[in-house]
Amino acid sequence: MGAAKRTACVYAIVGPDSFLAEEAVEAILGRAVGAQRSEAVQTLRGDETTWSRVLDAARARSLFAERRVVLVRGAEALKGDDDELAPYLEDPNPDATLVFVAAKPDKRRTAWKALLASAETLSAEPLKGARLKARVAEEVQRRKLPLAADAVEELVERVGQDLRRLMGELDKLEAFALGQKQLSADDVAAVLGRSFARPFWLLGDAVAERRAGEALELALRLLDDGEEAPMLVGAVYQSLRRLRGLRALREARASREEKLAWLPKNMAFKLPDLERAAERWTEAELLRAQAALRTADRRVKTGGAPSVALAAAIAEACPRTGGARSARPGR
Repeated sequence: MGAAKRTACVYAIVGPDSFLAEEAVEAILGRAVGAQRSEAVQTLRGDETTWSRVLDAARARSLFAERRVVLVRGAEALKGDDDELAPYLEDPNPDATLVFVAAKPDKRRTAWKALLASAETLSAEPLKGARLKARVAEEVQRRKLPLAADAVEELVERVGQDLRRLMGELDKLEAFALGQKQLSADDVAAVLGRSFARPFWLLGDAVAERRAGEALELALRLLDDGEEAPMLVGAVYQSLRRLRGLRALREARASREEKLAWLPKNMAFKLPDLERAAERWTEAELLRAQAALRTADRRVKTGGAPSVALAAAIAEACPRTGGARSARPGR
């Protein structure tokens, strides 16, 4: 296959922006296998497999799905013998779509040179400047949000270049804009406020994945930055609530579509990570963690030291893994 020729059976999604990467993955899956994916999609991780195993999976036939997708996440970590890659790219299995997702592959390697020359390559490089503003404006138009031009500028200025967070803030603005003719830059500033540009979701993720040391470090840092403890407690509580919901849906053998319908639209890309996190908890542990957070909320609202209350809640919610500084009184 010549370097200029592309095959629609093999895709390479390259770049560190996880929102754009997941958007590209969803588009490919939709075209290749539609909504029914339980038997049609095989997901592999680059740090857990090899080039030869990936290609064996792509060549394999399935008794349950006419069309298949082999999705390789973290493909830059693939190791092992890659001698079979070039022959496969010359003659890929027409019944299988092979998708490599890599944040930063080593393009000097022979395998990646061959792959990027032959595959349909999609960029997941972060959008910047005019391209970022154009993408946000396009989303505003798609949602029919009544945002003035200066309001879009204000949104990007406040939130920054993280496209995933920008989409999340548009969800909030969409709810606020109901019944209003137009939102100005001042309206956007009032709705978002200082705290919306803070990484609350990182704190929720750290607790959900039971990384207690990191969670405590983030909580104390956010308190140092002036965030209110009840807001932090609420972010963590909401994260655990999602895990409980996903556990219940899994036990009810709900479909992927039912799980996605339960999540906020801007969090669809996180479903695999949330499901993995939910598997680390029992229902009793989640209930105990939520009770600890309710206790922390009461303590803070009745004059308790926020750092002490949050540290106690995090310690009770999940086992500490170390690496955090000790909670200190005050605030």
